[in-house]
Amino acid sequence: MKRVKKIYFLIIMFLIANISFAQEFITEDEATGNTSKVSFWDNVYFGGDLGMSFGSYTYVNIAPEAGYIFTDRFSAGVGIIYQYYNLNSTVNPYKTSVYGGKVFARFFVWESLFLYGVTEVVSLESRYFDYTGQFESQNRFLMASPLVGVGYFQRFSNKGGVALMLLFNLNQSRNSPYYNYPMPIIRVGIGF
Repeated sequence: MKRVKKIYFLIIMFLIANISFAQEFITEDEATGNTSKVSFWDNVYFGGDLGMSFGSYTYVNIAPEAGYIFTDRFSAGVGIIYQYYNLNSTVNPYKTSVYGGKVFARFFVWESLFLYGVTEVVSLESRYFDYTGQFESQNRFLMASPLVGVGYFQRFSNKGGVALMLLFNLNQSRNSPYYNYPMPIIRVGIGF
């Protein structure tokens, strides 16, 4: 697990270092042959997921992200994750927060259809998520969940749009927050 932390730390530091330089790129318009400067920030986009459910079971998901468009077909980025769970039950009530980060990549295979991969590393409370007893001596533990799938991106601007994704969990650990998902995980996100 320490090796996974180091790898994610290095990836995040690499992305931050690249973002901190305001680079300019020269592009050529294929139709006219004209060249123009494109700022680094012209290829940066922001977005994420937001979800809520209230009642006897309360769920709040806030997951902003930032990405970089490397080519017309490939983009990648990082994000943070915060989830709040509250079950008001007389039998087994609980209240907990899940938080962490993610690294993702998206590759367009045809116009609006894309392949998507993300690895989420989240901190989970042992008393609610440690089904194997592996982390009994700790209050919280980290769990990496790699998810892969396909998606559809409906553009509303050059960088922005709405994405619908069907993702599958590759980590079948009982401690994964996605362990009980026999069906695809459905996500809707927005980018601008």
